[in-house]
Amino acid sequence: MSGLNLLRGWKGLALAAAAGGLMAGIAAWSVQEWWWGAAVSELKADFAREDAERANANLAAVERVREEEKRRTAAVEEARNEAQKLAAAAAADAAGARNERDRLRARANALARAAADRDPAAADGGPPGAAGADLLAYMLGRVSDRAAELAAIADRARVAGLTCERIYDGLSK
Repeated sequence: MSGLNLLRGWKGLALAAAAGGLMAGIAAWSVQEWWWGAAVSELKADFAREDAERANANLAAVERVREEEKRRTAAVEEARNEAQKLAAAAAADAAGARNERDRLRARANALARAAADRDPAAADGGPPGAAGADLLAYMLGRVSDRAAELAAIADRARVAGLTCERIYDGLSK
């Protein structure tokens, strides 16, 4: 009984209050732990959602960049194909011009020979009177050759300029 006597009086009340306080503290600690656990879980869910949104935004941005790159590559390829067509057309035109030049040169040479055959001074061994026709045929050939060279340069420059313009327009859209 002496143990029960100890719990009587103010010492018993103090012990009961201490035990009650300890129980209330443990209960409060459990509630607080539950509340903080819920808050941490909510924060983790928020962070996970934000991470997913960022990942989706990054994926969408990468996809937009890829589409833009595809569009630009297609524009460059289209411009390159068009340049090849223009170069082929210019080459065909140049071939036609060379054929016409050769025809004119042959005609000029034929006229120069005909003029030399009619010149009596050339037959006697004197200075040829048809030198003007020969000179004309020679100069026509030189001018025609130089014109063909310049036309080829101009055609290449035109094709390059148009290609550059198309590529720039395709990339700047």
